[in-house]
Amino acid sequence: MVKTPVEQSLGANPADTALNPADSVAMGVQSVRAPRFLAPSRGRVFRALAHREYRLLFASFVFSQTGFWLSHISMQGLMVELSGNDPRYLGFLFFCLFIPAFLLAPAAGLVADRVDRKRIMLVCQSAVAILTGTLALLTARGSLDARDMLLLAALLGTSFAFSGPASYALAANTVPAADLPSAVSLSSAANNLTRVLGPLIAAPLIASQHFAVAFGGYLGATLAAAVLTAAMRAAPYTPDEAEASILGRLRTGLRHARERRPAVPALFTVAALSLFGVSHVALLPVYAEDVLGDQHLFAWIVVATGIGAIAGALASDTRRATPSLTTAALRLLGYGVALALFAVSRSLLVALCLEIAIGYFYFAVMTSLQTLLQQIVDEAKRGRVMSLFQICWAGLVPFGGLGMGAVAGTLGIKATFVAAALICMAFGAGIALHARRTGF
Repeated sequence: MVKTPVEQSLGANPADTALNPADSVAMGVQSVRAPRFLAPSRGRVFRALAHREYRLLFASFVFSQTGFWLSHISMQGLMVELSGNDPRYLGFLFFCLFIPAFLLAPAAGLVADRVDRKRIMLVCQSAVAILTGTLALLTARGSLDARDMLLLAALLGTSFAFSGPASYALAANTVPAADLPSAVSLSSAANNLTRVLGPLIAAPLIASQHFAVAFGGYLGATLAAAVLTAAMRAAPYTPDEAEASILGRLRTGLRHARERRPAVPALFTVAALSLFGVSHVALLPVYAEDVLGDQHLFAWIVVATGIGAIAGALASDTRRATPSLTTAALRLLGYGVALALFAVSRSLLVALCLEIAIGYFYFAVMTSLQTLLQQIVDEAKRGRVMSLFQICWAGLVPFGGLGMGAVAGTLGIKATFVAAALICMAFGAGIALHARRTGF
């Protein structure tokens, strides 16, 4: 999610590190005259919607992500029922869903740099439709158990692992470079809007235990997304033909990330926030039951996270000053403070307000750092570098969820959340000091 103007790379002028509009034409990016209500003068945030291919990609993303959150929250709710709200099983669910992003992201990045990105998305959307239909059928028949769900979650995660880098890279191919901050921020804002819409739809279905309906809704949303993706006419880009071996291309992607400062500390910041931040979402059903007294309230807490996340994603594009690594680190520090207060809150209203703050800080960091990476990498290596982003963002979530589930089973939910919050605060302070010394 997914996220800001160009940062300097190797001390060069920012204009030299970003793609200009002429370069975007060479890449095959097609743009059309903006409708009057989408003219750039109306505001920086919505400029990407002036381009037809991005509008189709944006609409496809909204459908698929709304369905994802509807299904994901419903999978959590069903696992609560199947496992008796066991934090270990909830952690395993996150592990199975996101571990493919960690294991397969390098290969997915290579594929995104060598294969038509639109075709990758269509294949992945087709796989998701088949798996979601299976999940809906087994649930409706009452023959789904916890192990079946873990297997289906792992297969869904595999599809997400390959579609992620292709989706990130394709978004950069649908707009000129000048509108890239708008494209990333809008995609992130849409992601977070769907974090509200999906749980809002899921909450009454979870309460009435209509899980099969929720999974059927994801199937319909995925099919709609595939139709919109198929309608795109994104022109092909020119892949890098320099390296012949797979390992050579992987090494080139890693070397490129090290050269494009401050990509490495930015990726570490993403990793810390995912490992000790977003992983707390895996245990929200346990928190809702142990602290608030009703396990089904967790869906409304996720809605609050989405509300804050929308504001955080849009804030990264509406800022006039160039966001920096220092700003991201300070926001990570703020995230830790909000999570610590959330852990010890006993009121639903206070918990919802704090979760809004958590969502704001989380996605303000992620949106700005994703845009930073998008703008400092070469087009031919974009898929590989964005696969590193996917590893740090989604790939570490399973380890965080599994670790938090194990710790919570021993120390309790409050102590686990407070410990994670303190780690986020310490890491944010450390990155802020490093960024100040290096000028980023």
